[in-house]
Amino acid sequence: MQEALDVEIVSESNRVESESIRESIRDEWIGAATAVRLTDLTKSAFQRAISHLLGVRGCRVDSIRRGDAKNTRYSGLAIELIKAHKSGDEVRLQQLLEFAAKPANSSQSSGLAVIDHVAALEGKIANLRQTGAANSQLNGDRIRGKLAEITRCNQTAQQRNEALNDAELLAAENRGMEQALAIFAAEEAAKESALAHLRAAKISGNQ
Repeated sequence: MQEALDVEIVSESNRVESESIRESIRDEWIGAATAVRLTDLTKSAFQRAISHLLGVRGCRVDSIRRGDAKNTRYSGLAIELIKAHKSGDEVRLQQLLEFAAKPANSSQSSGLAVIDHVAALEGKIANLRQTGAANSQLNGDRIRGKLAEITRCNQTAQQRNEALNDAELLAAENRGMEQALAIFAAEEAAKESALAHLRAAKISGNQ
């Protein structure tokens, strides 16, 4: 009689515990970094534990993780399974595995679908932000490059203008010098011509 009573108590305890599992962790989904932190494992050890649950223990993927590679989320159930596996608590682990094998009800499925949709949207938003930031950086680099090119062209044009101005000034100076030399040569020729006339007149007068 006592043995039967003990069995009934254990059965009732398992039922209550199973219900508490269903209420607390069926619809909890958290990011990968938080999941790793909650299990107190390294990333590689966490992934090995997930692979063990999926491959050896036969857990359904949809009860363990959701989302894409860049925005993977893990269920609260997965966290509890990993903790039980890590501690070696086979009783707790078995209860959780049995619970994981049960399909979620329709309301839970809808909730999970919403969570998946939100996670996908968050992933897309993150990708768009990353792409936008990269494009902004690229456009900024292009604009800075174009401004630098314009600056170089302006500097080159300014240097050419300065060189042209210098050449024009030098040419003007040369023209002035040539004109001055021509005037000087004309004056000298005039002087020579006048002296020649004077000499000729003097010679004629003496004769």
